[in-house]
Amino acid sequence: MKITAVHVDCLELELEEPFVIASSALAISPCNLVRVETDEGLVGIGEACPAYEFTGDTLWSVQDVINEYLGPAVIGRDPFQIEEIVHVWERELWTVGNQAASGGLEMALWDLQGNALGRPLCDLVGGRTRDRLTEVIAYGWDEPEVLAAKTKKLRAAGMTVFKIKTGDAPERDEQRVAAVREAAGPDARITVDANQGWWDAKTAVRAIKLLEPYGIEFAEQPVRMDDLEAARWVRERVDVPIALDESVRGPREALAAAKAGACDMFVVKLMKTGGILNALKVNAIAEAAGITVMMGNMGESSVGLAAHFHLSAALANAVHCDADVPWRPGGFTRDLGSGLATEVVDGVSFVKVPEGPGLGVTLDEEAVAAQRATRRW
Repeated sequence: MKITAVHVDCLELELEEPFVIASSALAISPCNLVRVETDEGLVGIGEACPAYEFTGDTLWSVQDVINEYLGPAVIGRDPFQIEEIVHVWERELWTVGNQAASGGLEMALWDLQGNALGRPLCDLVGGRTRDRLTEVIAYGWDEPEVLAAKTKKLRAAGMTVFKIKTGDAPERDEQRVAAVREAAGPDARITVDANQGWWDAKTAVRAIKLLEPYGIEFAEQPVRMDDLEAARWVRERVDVPIALDESVRGPREALAAAKAGACDMFVVKLMKTGGILNALKVNAIAEAAGITVMMGNMGESSVGLAAHFHLSAALANAVHCDADVPWRPGGFTRDLGSGLATEVVDGVSFVKVPEGPGLGVTLDEEAVAAQRATRRW
């Protein structure tokens, strides 16, 4: 089987309400839908969700990089030779950055493999260690009373894990976390993510100590992404585990963070690592260093989320997963596909890992057509 064509659609997915964090405010999510065709008629799909503030990718740079560089380099190749393909991208094309572009295209190759073999993606990367993931609700910056009202409704629907975006003034962050804890009850799990917003180490320590009484499980990216020494300093002075997201963009950064003793957990996102292959390498480094991982996401539709869920199901070292589905309140007004599903078991809402071949997601072509973006220059 040989690859014959690569296509990239630029889409803008509208959110029901803006999602505000320390580093950005998002009302429309940029999305690149990647399709890879073969001479045997099989097609693989992938999703690139660029986040300029984290990786430098944009909606249009992803399309340009795939069309001009990454795509032509895979034409005529066997989609099962992913190690060789990624080696070409990194060593022969000297691709710097552009993780979302390579991650979306590589995802399509894995989906293609699964379709060819009739096996789900998780089977291709080690097999399942779990069949379902606890659903997570992620909250952006909002007023404490608003978060409390949302939490009460979602708790009644089976939500037990709440991720609160922090990185504001520590006292404001405490108000938000306190409101969610009171509404969610003592048995709910709460995590916080500052997205670098506390910036300096002393502020991060003060903020985390304010939040510790509310039983947070871990604090994510408390300081600047390029300051591992600050992360280590914070970790040594608080009782809450520290997770690094923006700091761990790929295997090299993961190794540096492990050597620095900067965290207890890596947050692995395919749009940061540049694909599943590098994500597996990051996890291997983490496991060898005694560091756990959490599979995160960059606000993808069901297409990209499915890849994250498959990987989380396959990695025994993945003790957490940002399993927030796109159809919950505040999510996309129109998802790109179907295949993800939730179920409530003993009062807890879980996301089921897709069982179909590849990603296990079927595209909604009408949704794709309705959300195509127009280049404005």
